[in-house]
Amino acid sequence: MDDFDSLRNLIQSHPLIDNHAHNLLNQESAADYETYPLEAITSEAHGRALKNARTTLPLLRATNQLAELYGSPCADWNEVQSAHDRWVREDYEGLVRRSLEGTHALLLDDLLGDDEDIESSSWHDRFTISATKRIVRIESVAESQILQIASSERKPDESVWNNFRQRFLNALSEAMDDPNVVGFKSVVCYRTGLDVDPYSSDDSTLGGSLVRTLDSGTVRSGFRVEDKPLCDWLVQQTLKAISFKKKAGVVKPLQLHTGLGDNDISLLRSNPAYLQPLIAQYSDADIVLLHSAYPYTREAGYLTSVYPNVYLDLGEVFPMVSREAQEKILRESLELTPISRLLWSTDGHFHPETFWLANRQFRQALEKVFVEYVQYGDFTISQAMKAAADILFYNSNRLYGLGLTPEYTPITVDGEPSLVN
Repeated sequence: MDDFDSLRNLIQSHPLIDNHAHNLLNQESAADYETYPLEAITSEAHGRALKNARTTLPLLRATNQLAELYGSPCADWNEVQSAHDRWVREDYEGLVRRSLEGTHALLLDDLLGDDEDIESSSWHDRFTISATKRIVRIESVAESQILQIASSERKPDESVWNNFRQRFLNALSEAMDDPNVVGFKSVVCYRTGLDVDPYSSDDSTLGGSLVRTLDSGTVRSGFRVEDKPLCDWLVQQTLKAISFKKKAGVVKPLQLHTGLGDNDISLLRSNPAYLQPLIAQYSDADIVLLHSAYPYTREAGYLTSVYPNVYLDLGEVFPMVSREAQEKILRESLELTPISRLLWSTDGHFHPETFWLANRQFRQALEKVFVEYVQYGDFTISQAMKAAADILFYNSNRLYGLGLTPEYTPITVDGEPSLVN
């Protein structure tokens, strides 16, 4: 086996840590395409716009690749759906096991979707080497506390804002002390954009923001945090708590959705460049920019290069954009981003195929780009192998304090010993 074969083998087989994903659907919901359309495995579109996904290059590529996962040819999307139906009906756990092959650990934001439709975080443990860890979505925590306030009888002269503030800070502290929680996530990008004020508003402004939030929902419908002063405050308080805990040796980063999303975001305000004042203000808090920040990958790379507390996640664009775009995004991330600041994730959610396609396509792009860099002399073989292993496993292992050791099974490649998961 030559040096290039060693590099290719490591990239294709090294165990990985998926630093940002979501729960899978249970078997009963996995074929409910009205609620969870299968086309969404390669598209962020919804409703009528999603119907156009079948003519996109990412979905056509997925159609061709999924034949390998299913073990049967798929000439078109109807055959993909038929194969998915068959696996869900006959061996759903087998489909999940195939889709998560090579995954050592999952870090799940488990607050996406209806609890009745998804499997618990612990259910996923049967498919990975290490136990699943949680990423806590702060807006969901806030909405849960608001619902409790709205459902309870208000005491005379009680400040609604003081009540909520204490409830949220208590819940945040509880999550911070939970060993099963390894980080936090904010979707402020969806709610009001990434132009987050690094400084808190006064109590009067925040109280008004909370009242507007309470007025916008009901106990029956729930409440959605999307008023800017309150949204910004949640991020600020989380970063303060993260900074405080880090001084005590406890590192739990904040993941921020950036870039690619559905039509619920402002595309302009999803640019992570808006975060620069916030990043500078909370320089002790580790921040992960999710989803390659696409189409703002270069802006994210700049932030990782000049601030010591910023990391770039390479997820979601696999399998959401074309092969050529994926390779370009990987190259753009390497223009400035220190390799020690690059993390891998699938953003896998609901359907097992999201995990399988993301992992397969990322390994393909990583191999193509890294082999080329070695050929041009940018990397040595050993440098490329270390970089690949760091991105797939060790960077997340260090950042989230997981303390894991990758597990391999010895095999033979061309008569020589090798290691794969």
